[in-house]
Amino acid sequence: MQRFEQKLGQLEAQNRLRSLNLPCGIDLTSNDYLGLAEHPALREAAIQFLQQGGDIGAGGSRLLRGHTDPHAALEEYAATYFAAPKALYFATGFQANTALFQALPHRHDVIVFDEFVHASAREGIQNSAAKHVKVQHNDLNAFEDALLKARQKNPQHIWIAVESVYSMDGDIAPLEELYALAEKFDATLIIDEAHGTGVMGPHGKGVSEDLVMKHGYERIITLHTCGKALGVAGGLVCASADMVDYLINTARGFIYSTAPLPLQAHLVKTALEICASEAGAERRRVLEKLCQKAQQFFGGPGTHIVPIVIGDDAACADIAQKLQSDGYDIRAIRPPTVPEGGSRLRLSLSASLSDDVLSGFFEDFKKHQQKRAA
Repeated sequence: MQRFEQKLGQLEAQNRLRSLNLPCGIDLTSNDYLGLAEHPALREAAIQFLQQGGDIGAGGSRLLRGHTDPHAALEEYAATYFAAPKALYFATGFQANTALFQALPHRHDVIVFDEFVHASAREGIQNSAAKHVKVQHNDLNAFEDALLKARQKNPQHIWIAVESVYSMDGDIAPLEELYALAEKFDATLIIDEAHGTGVMGPHGKGVSEDLVMKHGYERIITLHTCGKALGVAGGLVCASADMVDYLINTARGFIYSTAPLPLQAHLVKTALEICASEAGAERRRVLEKLCQKAQQFFGGPGTHIVPIVIGDDAACADIAQKLQSDGYDIRAIRPPTVPEGGSRLRLSLSASLSDDVLSGFFEDFKKHQQKRAA
């Protein structure tokens, strides 16, 4: 097994060796955008659920007794909240994405996907029997060209795969224009709202909120991760009733996996209720102000994900370590997660963050940058 040791040595020499590190310092790196992971309402909901005899484990897959009242209640509430005909809950967002792309596109189909879609979508696409075409990031002309070429080959169906907010750059997909292309080429638009759910849209339903209200789910599928802004775990696929029923019958990641904890489903429903409330709206307003301030400091698209591109792997790791010593929990993001030469600090904003902390971080970052340049 010498090859493993050699590969680890290569990664270390490239400043790309990863390790597990416990949280330490002010959180500037997690995806807890609304600060719900430690929200007292979620803690109290968990206590009450257990005190009232709620089950912890599901004991089996959803099709083998693992389907419980909390799962059903969550899916019913989520379908209403996201204005979808039906919703299906998975244990993780990664599982939901891989199951979705493995099950729905068939071998006579084509998947046209943005080059920056999440690794979970890429995993599902790679394992799908459908042909797939990678398109330059957020390039509408490239999407149209790829869709035209795909349609000329007369596939049974075309699927367009994008994220609403991209996880490493924080930029937003042009969903209205992509939907127009989906209509033009008779395709289905799959929108991964992992980083939009709870944060974006008039009521925190994601970047696709207005699009869904306008067009419905006839040619739209949305995926909503529950472990980021919602502060819990899991993934919800929202789609037409037929598509959800088809996933229940064919998605191997759903059929052959133990169901998420009933407690977990109950807490996700509670988190969605918070998002739908005035308290959720207030947290979004606080976060929006922080986004504006961070944009003044660092530029970028003005969302809750702020890429601070350093470029060099070693320099990025060095600045991250210095900032961690200053009391900020921020991590270096290096290839292959980002393109070569694109190593960065990924500043992740949360409604629980204060203006003073953000200002202090900016000053400390600027200090370290100036020392490196001297």
